[in-house]
Amino acid sequence: MSPSWQVARSAVRVSSILAVAALGSLAGCGKGTPSAVPTPVGERVYRVGFGYFGPDEACENAIAGFLDGLKEEGIEQGRNLEVVRRHAAGEIGQLPQMMQALEAQGLDLIVPMTTPGLAAAVGAVKQTPMVFVYTYDPIGAGAGKTFDDHLPNITGVASFPPIEATMDVILQLFPNAKKIGTLYNASEANSVKAVGMARGILAAKGLTLDEVTIAGTGEVFLGAQALVARSPDVVWVTGDNTVVQALDGVIKPVIDGKLPLVLNDPEFVSRGALLGVGIGWHPSGLAAGKMAARVLRGESPAGIPFVALAKRRIVLNQDVAQKLGVVFPPAIVEEAGQPVQ
Repeated sequence: MSPSWQVARSAVRVSSILAVAALGSLAGCGKGTPSAVPTPVGERVYRVGFGYFGPDEACENAIAGFLDGLKEEGIEQGRNLEVVRRHAAGEIGQLPQMMQALEAQGLDLIVPMTTPGLAAAVGAVKQTPMVFVYTYDPIGAGAGKTFDDHLPNITGVASFPPIEATMDVILQLFPNAKKIGTLYNASEANSVKAVGMARGILAAKGLTLDEVTIAGTGEVFLGAQALVARSPDVVWVTGDNTVVQALDGVIKPVIDGKLPLVLNDPEFVSRGALLGVGIGWHPSGLAAGKMAARVLRGESPAGIPFVALAKRRIVLNQDVAQKLGVVFPPAIVEEAGQPVQ
């Protein structure tokens, strides 16, 4: 007998989708509903729900890539795809409730995003097939033992940031640095893994990683102030979802302290960071969208291994570099796609 999540769902198209009352303050992405283009008679309409930590530029890039991947496989909004978006407003404690609400809507597919979001989905979603994206660590989220041995109703694309390359760039720009500071939520498995890797890399080079942990977005500003007060040579922030949702709370103390800020999320460099060494999320989304088309058309996620895909991307902020007196080496400038001065 086929698993219950494989049973075909109704293809009835509805004009709007309401969040269940229990969601309270959980919100959609604010992009509006798809245009009412008539669906060809007899063509199935797939209902796909995105569930994520909170709205941000990197998340939007991943969603755009996902939808492009589906479109390349003949599944697109306004024709045979209906999209639901829900987020937890940057609060990790709201994720399980949000995922339960998506499960209750009888969707054809749920797309958990971020490692904490995936962890919440693992606990809350039992019937609906899932394809994750915008996720560092699916194993740490509990989605499987390995990329091949995973829960039967889930598959997806994992994208871990280039931590060693990030540390190398930092030390190339600041060869006399002795202490790197970082801020993260210790409840996020993705951040714990990334920070642990950085700690080991820096220790092997004789450097210290000074760590400040926070538990929610409301603690980011004070945490950043405490970190800056410890006088690190450089501040580095990996893709911690809690910090990203309140990133301006890091930017101000760092700027006031005249410290360089290095991110693993290039999308946010323009806010005041020196540079970002990270992942292009659109390619990850594209690959996950193509995978999702296979699942929507009946292929079991159980037989689709997780995929690791992390296309490296560097973004430089020349305005911040000028203020800090930093000159980027030509090789880094060229990789970032900027003309060498």
